[in-house]
Amino acid sequence: MTSCVLAAMADHFTQNDPTVALTEDSFLVCVGLKAYDLTGRSLNGIGPALSRAALSMAPVRPAGITRGEYALLLRKAAVACGWSNEDNEPAIPRIPCPRDEPQAQEVCA
Repeated sequence: MTSCVLAAMADHFTQNDPTVALTEDSFLVCVGLKAYDLTGRSLNGIGPALSRAALSMAPVRPAGITRGEYALLLRKAAVACGWSNEDNEPAIPRIPCPRDEPQAQEVCA
């Protein structure tokens, strides 16, 4: 889930003022907001722990880097943490070969 926070942050920085320098305040607010959003917008959830985990996995922020440039670093960090942007990635693994047994069919009465 940490990778999802990093990817959500990258999306945010890409879509909102990508040419503006990234400040520490906007970075910290974004981490907390994205963790809060991804945990169901609840203060009693795992949001604080998730934001701490995302902070520990976030790349170092060079002085003067823009939000868009940092978004590229965040996306690389998210991929390194296991995130994938593949829309067609199956949620349930596919069976590699056809089944031999017949499939059950519903009978309507």
